[in-house]
Formats: sequence, structure tokens, C-alpha cells
Amino acid sequence: MYINKPLKEYLDDLAAKKAAPGGGSAAALTGATGTSLMSMVANFTIGKPEYKGVEGKVAGILLETMKYDSELRVLIDKDVDAYKRLSAALKGRACDGAKLDKLYKDAAEPPFLVCEITNKCIKLCRELAGCGNRSLVTDTAIAAILFEAAFFSAKFNVYINLKHIKDTDYIANIYRLLAGLEGEMPRLKEEILEMCEDVISS
Repeated sequence: MYINKPLKEYLDDLAAKKAAPGGGSAAALTGATGTSLMSMVANFTIGKPEYKGVEGKVAGILLETMKYDSELRVLIDKDVDAYKRLSAALKGRACDGAKLDKLYKDAAEPPFLVCEITNKCIKLCRELAGCGNRSLVTDTAIAAILFEAAFFSAKFNVYINLKHIKDTDYIANIYRLLAGLEGEMPRLKEEILEMCEDVISS
């Protein structure tokens, strides 16, 4: 489990000539870095007298952020495990079509979940941009940038797996769900950055 190992080991393995970890896992890590930044901003807001009026709201944002953070951390390793199973089956060359379809779906699931979670996170990030500690506004902005990066990174890993799946109904549903989220990410990120830039320039 990489989540319990030193960051250096993960990055070294990511750079090495290994099947995994790869882009899907890196996307989950990127998303988890964003949630960690959001948690920091929330923690530096709660308990400050000048933010007493929004403390309850920020505490709620923090609880949701911590939940998504836990899910993203799990996906760092879940993506690795799914791809290792797929890679082993492909090397064996004795996998029937139905089983291979299932393995490709399993490999598509972690990055798809990263897309769903980071879309929820960037919406929370927008809320935090409006009420979080103004001294940490750059951290809020960076979190938004990381969520967008994680989303689009994960999306490409979903698509590369869909390419090999024979279940056309499954493919159509995934494309439909991602299309509904894809347009929101750049817009929400830009809104957050504008809010943060207004704080910086005020």
C-alpha cells in the first residue's frame, strides 16, 4: 500500500520501468494533495475570531473534504492494484473476452471515481474561497488548479480503458457522465481563481 509508504518510494516507482503506479494513481494523488490543502485552509479558519461568523460553514466544508480526501487516498492504491491485475492477464494471453472486459472496467473505475470526486471537491473549494482564511488564499487557488488537473488526468486514463471494452452500453454511459462534468471543471476553476485574485489585490 503506497499510501503508508514514504513519498520518495512512490515517486521512484512512478518514474521506474514498472507497469504501476501510473497516471491514474498519480491523478488520485494530485486530487488528494488538493483536499489536503483545502483541509489546511479550513483548519486555519476554524477558531479564528475574525471568522467566527463562518466557522460552522467551514467546519462542514472540512468534514466533506476529509471524506473525499480519504476516498482519493484509497484510489491511489486501488488504481495500482487494478492495473496490475489487468497487466498480468494480458501477459498470460489466456484471458477470455468477458473476463478481459471486466478487468478493463475494473481499471477504468478508479480514474472515473477520481473524476467524480474531484468535481465535488472543486465545488467545495469554491465555497471555501468565499469564506476561508484570506491569508491562505493562494492555497485555495492551488487546490482548485490541482482538482482540475486531477480530473483531466484521470479522464484520459478512463478513455484509454474504454477503448478496449466491448460493452457499448457501459461505454456510452461513462462518456455521458464524464461529459456532464467536464465542462464544469475549467469554469469552476476560473471562478475560484478570480475570487482568490480579488482577495490578493484588495
